[in-house]
Amino acid sequence: MRRCIALLLILLITGSVQAESDSISNPGLRVYVEETGGMEMSGLLGGIAIDVGTGNLSNSTGDVPSSSWPAIAEVYTATWCGNCLDSEHAIKELIGERPIETLHYHREYSEISDPFGTEVGDDRWIARYGVTNKIATDGLERLPPSAVFNGEWLHSGSVPKVAESLSGDYAMSLDTGSSLPNEGLNASLSWTPDDANSTNGIASWSISENLQDRIVEDIWLDDCIVPAGTSVTPVLFIVENIARYEDGSNGLEYYPHVIRDIVRVENAVDASSGSTTIQMPDVWDGEDLRLVLALEWSTIFVSQDEDCSSGLVESTDRSIPAIGALSSAAIIGIAALFPRFRKDV
Repeated sequence: MRRCIALLLILLITGSVQAESDSISNPGLRVYVEETGGMEMSGLLGGIAIDVGTGNLSNSTGDVPSSSWPAIAEVYTATWCGNCLDSEHAIKELIGERPIETLHYHREYSEISDPFGTEVGDDRWIARYGVTNKIATDGLERLPPSAVFNGEWLHSGSVPKVAESLSGDYAMSLDTGSSLPNEGLNASLSWTPDDANSTNGIASWSISENLQDRIVEDIWLDDCIVPAGTSVTPVLFIVENIARYEDGSNGLEYYPHVIRDIVRVENAVDASSGSTTIQMPDVWDGEDLRLVLALEWSTIFVSQDEDCSSGLVESTDRSIPAIGALSSAAIIGIAALFPRFRKDV
């Protein structure tokens, strides 16, 4: 158990100490979720999308090979946030170099100036990225501007930390790729509206192979720590391509990639295929809704057998606070207790 606690401490530290070795190869923070009895790695794959809206007939992406799947950039922003534009422009610079599906979360809770926020958006951001965002911002679960790439690397603020530009920082996270192998896959997304005058209908998806059979590469090189398998949950984002808001105090006026709703298909027994009925939200203006499929995966690393924790004292405190002030000396001290452990990111 002490070994697991040490591993979790190191994971927390790698997210909080920007100047350490982890940030040399990637200026973003590794996204993690605190889990009792283990550590969770997670991310997003897919990002394939189709346009939907009033008057649209059935639409489908056809089979899209994983080599053509875009990277997924999730952005936390607000219509009053001036430096959010720096973050959004940096991502836009990279779209010319590689395919990126961009999803913009707008603030909802305690928000009076931004009309695009949704509870489901804030809830999802807090659940997936709140812990890491608190480390990045010294205590805040959600603060614009923040950007997460492929669900794995979080960047907070609009100042570059390693590269000469913010787009350079973002590119480093994008170049890392997915921790879950996805080579050789194909996926499709289709939309069938109830009728030609309705935005309600059925979204269906399929993947050529079950992602649950894929295993995250062994980053915990220790006999006691192994991945307990991969869970996959399809997530459908309903996005308004462009929404006009003249009163935004950051002066943008036309706000892109606005998330209007999120449907997380948690009851999908086999994530490799399925369908769900969707009631589309009202559009803010125009008829430019977009349906985006993302595959949310997670792997929890757990102790392999009882021998690993025999003779060690179990802690009754299941929560470990964020450790933003620990130095590299603390990392070395913990690592010295467990010489067989090594982490490769």
